[in-house]
Amino acid sequence: MAAIRNPLVVVLGATGAGKSKLAIEIAKSFAGEIISADSMQIYKGLDIISNKVTEEEQAEAPHHLISYLNPDHKHYNVVDFRDAALPIIDDLFSRSIMPIIVGGTNYYIESILWDFLINKM
Repeated sequence: MAAIRNPLVVVLGATGAGKSKLAIEIAKSFAGEIISADSMQIYKGLDIISNKVTEEEQAEAPHHLISYLNPDHKHYNVVDFRDAALPIIDDLFSRSIMPIIVGGTNYYIESILWDFLINKM
């Protein structure tokens, strides 16, 4: 296994636990950008039920993978998330920006950290 060459932070926990606030503070302190790993926050318009960060909070630090799909989008799964997140992470690393993965969808986070768990067919 290759050694980790770039720092990456993961903030994992239940809805309403304060993950987003912590991630924003980390992003501001270390010039990072936030990647949402929440299976509900990807959808537009589900702000209340997903406890999505507000536009004001998003303005404090760049956010990725929030509100980018319509709720009627079908067949979005962990492989789709991984395929969307990895290019963002690579881009951030190429610009020496620390990715901060935040969310409560464990299998989304695992797909990034332990990509051997996902077998794309």
